[in-house]
Order: sequence, then C-alpha cells, then structure tokens
Amino acid sequence: MSASLSIPPRLAPVLDDLTPAQRAAALALGRVLVLAGAGTGKTKTLTAGVATRIELYGMEPSRILCVTFTNKAAREMRERITRACGEGMAPSWLGTFHALCARQLRAEPDIAYLRAGFDIRDADDTLAIVRRLIKATPVEQLPRPEEGEPGDARQIAKMAERISRLKEDLVTPDMAGHHVEAMIARAHTQKRFVDDAGWRFVVGLYGRYQSLLREQNAADFGDLLMWPTLAMLKNETYRYRWSRRFTSVMADEFQDVNRAQFLWLKMISEVSGELFAVGDDSQSIYSWRGAKVGFIRGFSQEFPEAKTFKLEENFRSTAHILDASNAIIAQDPSRIPKTLYTRKGAGKPIEVLQFSYISEEADAIAAEIGRRAAAGCPWHDIAVIYRQNRLSRSIEEALIQARVPYEIVGDVGFYQRVAVKDALALVSLAARPDDRQSDEAFRRVANKPSRGLGAKGLGAIELTAREQDISLLCAVRETRLSQKAATALTEFERVVREVGAQENLSVGDRMRLLLEDTGYFDMLRADDSDEAATQMENLAELADVADRYRKVDHLMEHAALASGAPGEKGKERVQLLTMHRAKGLEFRHVFLPAWEDSLFPGSNARNLDEERRLAYVALTRAMEQATITCCDYRQGTSSIPSRFLDDIPSNNRIRHWNWQDGRGSLSNNRPAWEQTQRELNALGI
Repeated sequence: MSASLSIPPRLAPVLDDLTPAQRAAALALGRVLVLAGAGTGKTKTLTAGVATRIELYGMEPSRILCVTFTNKAAREMRERITRACGEGMAPSWLGTFHALCARQLRAEPDIAYLRAGFDIRDADDTLAIVRRLIKATPVEQLPRPEEGEPGDARQIAKMAERISRLKEDLVTPDMAGHHVEAMIARAHTQKRFVDDAGWRFVVGLYGRYQSLLREQNAADFGDLLMWPTLAMLKNETYRYRWSRRFTSVMADEFQDVNRAQFLWLKMISEVSGELFAVGDDSQSIYSWRGAKVGFIRGFSQEFPEAKTFKLEENFRSTAHILDASNAIIAQDPSRIPKTLYTRKGAGKPIEVLQFSYISEEADAIAAEIGRRAAAGCPWHDIAVIYRQNRLSRSIEEALIQARVPYEIVGDVGFYQRVAVKDALALVSLAARPDDRQSDEAFRRVANKPSRGLGAKGLGAIELTAREQDISLLCAVRETRLSQKAATALTEFERVVREVGAQENLSVGDRMRLLLEDTGYFDMLRADDSDEAATQMENLAELADVADRYRKVDHLMEHAALASGAPGEKGKERVQLLTMHRAKGLEFRHVFLPAWEDSLFPGSNARNLDEERRLAYVALTRAMEQATITCCDYRQGTSSIPSRFLDDIPSNNRIRHWNWQDGRGSLSNNRPAWEQTQRELNALGI
C-alpha cells in the first residue's frame, strides 16, 4: 500500500525512521492491532500512526482520539506528535481514560444523574466516604472479614475496592444485588471460595455511597468511565452522537484495558471503524486492578477484519537477555506467539547466583554495584528490581554500608518515612537534651502525640530559648504555657531525659522505650488504618537496625547517608523499584534479587501466568547485563530457586559473576568487596 502513496515532506522523516514492520503498522487503516514486544518501539509506532493520519490521510487533529493510561505517557505522546507535525497539530482529545471520559461526562452530566459543574472525588476521597459510612454502621451489622476485625482499615479498603470493581464491570447500584448473587452462585458451583456476607454487604453500601455522591453532585473515578459507557450501550442516538465525532481512535497499552475501557473504545470507534490498538499481551501484569488480557488476545475474534502487526525487533537488550526472556514467556500457553530478536549482539550471559542468606545476597549485590560504578557505569544506569516493596530493606542496608547512593522509585525511602524520622528525632533529642543541636528534633516530636502545644506555645518556647541561650527542651520549664501543655511537656521531658541517661542500653532499646513511654506507639495503635500498621512495622525494622549501635551519632550518620542531599533525587543514584513500577523503563544493568519459588511466583500465586509475565517484564528492563539472585534461607525459612530459572536455557546463563573465571565461590565475595571499597575510595565516594 505504501508504495503507491505520495508521502508528504513533513511525514517522510517520521516514516524513514521506522522499521518495515513499524512503517506498515503506522500506515494501516481500519481496525489495527500492533503487538509491540518489549523494547520494540511501541511509542514511536503509535506516534507515527497519529502523524500519518494527520499528514497523509488528512484527518483533523481535533477528530482524532488518543488514549493513554498515565498523564506522563500523554505528555510524551503530545510532545512527539508536535515535533513530527508542528505546533498545534497534536490531537485535542489526547489524554488518559479518566480525563477524556470526564470531558464526555461534563458535556452531558445528566446521564450520570449529575448537574453541570460536578466535582470529582479521587481515590482518597472515595476511601474517606466509605470509611464514614462503615463507621456509621453498628458493628454487629458488619460482616466478619476473613482477616482482621469488622470495620477495621483493611475491611474499609476492601469494600471501597469492591465498589470500584463493580463500576469497572458496569454494574450500577440497582443492578448490584442480582450481579452479586449470580457471582456467588457461580463460585459455589465451581467450589471456589467467595466472601458471601462481605459481597452482600457491599450491595447496600454501594447504594448508600452512590446516593451520597449524588447529594454532593460528585463523581468518583469509576463514574467517569461507567456512565458514558453505559449510555453508549443503552442509547443508540447517544452512541452515534459521540462516535461520529472521531475519525480515528488510538489506544496505548491495550493489554491493560478492563471491560468498561474496552467497550468504551469499541463503541466510540464504531462509526469510523478506526481503532488503532498498541500493546503486548506478554506484558499484561495488572489483573489485580481489573485489566483483562483476554481483550487483546481476542482482538481478531472481536473484529474479524482486523489487521495484526507484530513488532519483534528489540532495540534495548542483548541476545542473551532476549533469549532468556523469550524462553520464560514461551511457557505461557495462552500467549500470542512472537519472538524478540536484536541486532545488538550476544552480550553477556545472565548471571544466576545463589547465596545462603539474604545478608550475603545484599552485600554481594552492593559490592558488585560498587565495582561496576568504579569501572565507569553511572549510578543511575543501575537498577535493583524486586517483586515486593518489603524486599528492598536488606538491599537498602547493604547499599548504605557500601556508600552507594540510591533512591526508591515510587516510594518514600525508608529513612524518609514519617514514623522513621520521628523515631530518629526522639533518640537524637534524648541523646542531647540540653544541646541546641537537638532543637530541630524537639520541633518535630514535641507535639506527637498531641500535647496541646500549638504555634503560639512553641513560639513562646523558642523566644525563651533564644533569650536564655538554652535548648528548646530546657526552655519548656522556663516558659509560661497552658496547663495542659505544661503538664504534658513536663512529662515528655522526664521520659526523654530518663531514657537518654540509660547508656548501657543499645540505641534500639532506647528507641523502643521512647516510643512506648512518650505515647507514640499508643498513638499508632489507636489509628486502625493500614498506614499506621505500616508505620509500626517500619519502627520495628528501624529498632532492629538501631540495635547494632551503641552511639546515637553512628545511627544518625547511617540514616543521613541513606537520605542524601537536597536535589539529589533521581540524579546519579541507583534505582530501587518493584517489577510493576519498572514497566516501561530500561537500565544498562539490572539486578533481580529474591527469585525464590516461595516469593516468585509465590506458593499462593493465584495467577501463575501473570507472574510469568512479570518475570518477562523484569528481565527485559536490562539493556546490557542482568543478574538474578536467590537465597537458601530468607526470614528463617528455607527456600528453593524460582521455577522460572529452570526455563532459562543453560547457554544463556552462568552461575558466577561475568568477571569471574567460574571457579570462585558465590557466597564468599570478601576479596571482591574489599577491592570495590578500594576503588570507591579512589573515586572519593
């Protein structure tokens, strides 16, 4: 087809930069599925598809709808299209599902029983409303959850999640009863567990929740997609009115769509017959939030006239990495067949290393990262990617000890978490109660939990401290305060001084006493939220770390090294992130720790094929070198290597570091560690 087309001059550079497969896909019209494997130029092809429709086929940018899953992806798409087609030529209907559906709903809010100017409630708002409704319900009327207590934070979050799932399935409150009973009946027939009482409670809760939103003239994120989709399903006139607006519909990350998103795309592209979907079923890893991989795999059945293009040339990784990734994903029996290849050469085999304990694993990874940095690799080109957030702790500690700068992507670093900083402030204050060096610590924790100290009272203490040149803690006794504040702060000072004087205790034991005796633990115990429970876990971990220190100064230095300087975030730092966060990113060197079968895929993995796809995603983040590690023991339990390791061909992996000759012991890296320290010292790190 392209041979007979006259390519406009502005479009020629865009198409010339594509491979034959990318070019064929970009030029195709009608229902088009582009199966874009990892690192094969998905965004470039989608951008070229938009540019082709504008420059070659004469479609108006205002009549092209282009949908993404994140605001970041939408911004990148807009910038690329603008560079290709010129200023003002990017589609005006380019954005996330929520953003585009909000525009559609604002045009005709009555379809959702809303008025013009309605508010949008985000996920936190939704959780707050559900919490309020559940707290207003007598506890004896609440269903008993499988874990936890009726009305606790976990149950509240679960109920909010179920309401969201009902909306994703296009179930309105008046349909919820029938839908839930049918779901329960199916589960019983198939002898699957189902939370009968919990789901039946959700039916009534959903109705009360939605009534409250209507009273407030508000919509949540689920409403933004549900009501326009239902209106197009039920009202042919409404569907035609919206579908005829667009001459083409372009969808990114199609493997991640849920039922509502798929139906919305199908119906809004009905008049034009133009649906350009880009995705990779092998990277479908979000079923836990409603994504259905069946929609991309069933595209050709849903649209028999559809054209399918496979992008299989990978521009990111070496052949060893791709061969290993291909072998792992080939075991997914339902995948659409495709095989990634590269012109970059074989590269280095995958390093698969087995250690006895997690401390050995973490120390070895930290030492090897230091060695590669000393050899010239920038810190930010190195990533440690793990299955669960909690697996970062041992790695963080080892990196701190090795003086390797790092940041946790998409999460607050351990030593930056609120409760951790509060605990550090307490031990710092107790170590120097009379020194003005402790003033910042006092400011942080003097009113945690509340002791009646407001801005006015703190200001008075500050003034006294300046006038008498004493610490803020000392100034408490010299300042006129309200009776409540004076009594509470006097007791606070007593506890701080008493615990601080017990130098025979480890810093960890002093920290535990301070958190208990100042009421900080009680404050968290009284808060039944998931966040408070996580903070308690963080404090337990911090106290365990602090047990290794006799001097507070050493612990504070340890924490400061982990936190880094202002402005350093993302700059020259090793990246720590989960497999889900890593999707779409790439790094020259990737370390994949904790590949034990009990953790990955996990002994209770509900979706083994999706865990396999996660392994594929994680491994294909690596550009030059991938290292997989596992341990014989983790947290007191014996482990065996992940079954996914068995899928990697023996000629694509080695059981030692690539720089070793193969005779070195995996669990004895002390010489390498010492050499790394010498190299780091030479760099002044």
